[in-house]
Amino acid sequence: MNHQVAVDRDGREWAIVAIDSVLKARLVRGTATPAVLDLEELVETYGPLILSPTPCSTAGGFVAFADTVGLVASDPETASVEQIRQVAAFAQSIILPHGS
Repeated sequence: MNHQVAVDRDGREWAIVAIDSVLKARLVRGTATPAVLDLEELVETYGPLILSPTPCSTAGGFVAFADTVGLVASDPETASVEQIRQVAAFAQSIILPHGS
């Protein structure tokens, strides 16, 4: 199963997964009760979260992709269609169930 990993302010690791179109967080390292929360509850209770980078297929690696995300988020009018597609694909990989 592919999932995004997030670390909360106390260093606990959470797997972010989509279940029935709802984002959930499942504790994978550390202790917390309950060990499964809606993503919104996780952010309210233990946020802010730091998302671990996921491998990206663009040449130039993570720095180039982070720059692309920054451009699309801050000034979308100047982003290319391909840059917007890359950011959208990344966002979908986080929120869609695996294999969709």
